[in-house]
Formats: sequence, structure tokens, C-alpha cells
Amino acid sequence: MIKMRIADINELAALENFLVLHGANQWNYLPTDGVKEQFQRIFDGIDQCLVALSGEELVGIAIYRQPGDLPTLFTGHAGLERAVYIAEVTVHEHWSGQGIGSSLLNDIAITAKACGVNELVIDRHEQNLASAGMMRKVGFVEVDCFLDLERRNTGNRKTTILSLSLN
Repeated sequence: MIKMRIADINELAALENFLVLHGANQWNYLPTDGVKEQFQRIFDGIDQCLVALSGEELVGIAIYRQPGDLPTLFTGHAGLERAVYIAEVTVHEHWSGQGIGSSLLNDIAITAKACGVNELVIDRHEQNLASAGMMRKVGFVEVDCFLDLERRNTGNRKTTILSLSLN
């Protein structure tokens, strides 16, 4: 059985290593400085990291921001003032395809809705089919897709923004 909990500050170094080891692939944008900044935000209490465990084994993580704290990537998309941005969802390769990513997203949705948030937003490389399937399974719908030469170095180099209504 998979259990979810908020990350403990003492395990952030291990979680950072997990993200880099299991999240790095041709589709994900994980620059070293950006990963360090992301975990500093968690350490500072700005962002949250949700951890998925099978017993004591770490099998997945999801990192999300506070309501309304959206990257500039989302500027101009109406109605996102109270949205929660999901920065990362990473599942250990031996556990992929078992619904862990979807469960992490669903837990974030439950928490966000309880806090009065009415929308989750996330982005992915347009051609990342594994992420697309996970997001579709949870109910995310495409909001925008655009050429993103700064963040995307492979495939068609496009970023897709997706949204999940919590109403």
C-alpha cells in the first residue's frame, strides 16, 4: 500500500537526489540551479513536497507551490490567481505505471480544494506521453501549447500548459 505524506525538512537532500536520479530524462527541464532553488523554496516553507512511500521505500514525489504563486510561464492565462502550480511529479522507474503519479496529483487536488483553491496548473513537454497519460487520468485539460526554446531541447521543443478544475 502506498502512503502519502508531506516531506520532512531533514530528508530534503535525499528527495533532491531522488528528483535528479528519477526525474531526469529527455523531456524534463531540470537545470541544476533550478533544482537547487526549488529545494531551497521547500526548505524555506514556500513550496511543499508530497512524498509517496511503499513501506519505507521512497517511490515518488510531487512538488507544488502556494496558491497564486505561479511561474511567469503562466502570465496572461486568466483565472489563475488562486491556482496551485505543480512544479514536479516524479515516480521511481520501478513503480511507474502503477498510479502513483496520479495519486500524488489527486492528493494535491484534495489539499488545494480544502484550502479554497479552484484550479491546479501544470506543464510538460508536449511530446512526453507518460506525463500526458498521468495528467489526463487525473482530469487535466490542455490550456495552451507553445514553442519553448529556452526550456526544451528535444523533440518539437514545445511546452503544454494544463489545468484541472477543482469545482
